[in-house]
Amino acid sequence: MSKLTLFPADHISNQLGQLVIPTHTKEAFDSYFLRGYAPGGFIGSILTNNLYGAVTSADLANRHAIYEIVKWLTTDPIVPIHSWGTKEHVSNWLDDVGGIRTKFVEKMEKEYIWETLKG
Repeated sequence: MSKLTLFPADHISNQLGQLVIPTHTKEAFDSYFLRGYAPGGFIGSILTNNLYGAVTSADLANRHAIYEIVKWLTTDPIVPIHSWGTKEHVSNWLDDVGGIRTKFVEKMEKEYIWETLKG
């Protein structure tokens, strides 16, 4: 199976036009949402609504993309609302409390397979 991602090209163009989020940032979000990897300082700050932390820990590419990243996170219906917003939400997501991340990944995999079969 191809790599499951929250950023397939057609999904992004349909949702927000040409999104200018750095590739390494997209990969880090995929690692967090789909595999439960703890995010680094910048993404951790974005996920917990820590503006100061996000701005001070962003690399140059992410400084220019903060608006697009936050817009994606807050408007894309694919992003589970209970996976970000507070430190508790992020901790629960990482720990897969109640299987919340597992259920999300299973749903994403089913949708991916269905879209692939439809062609």
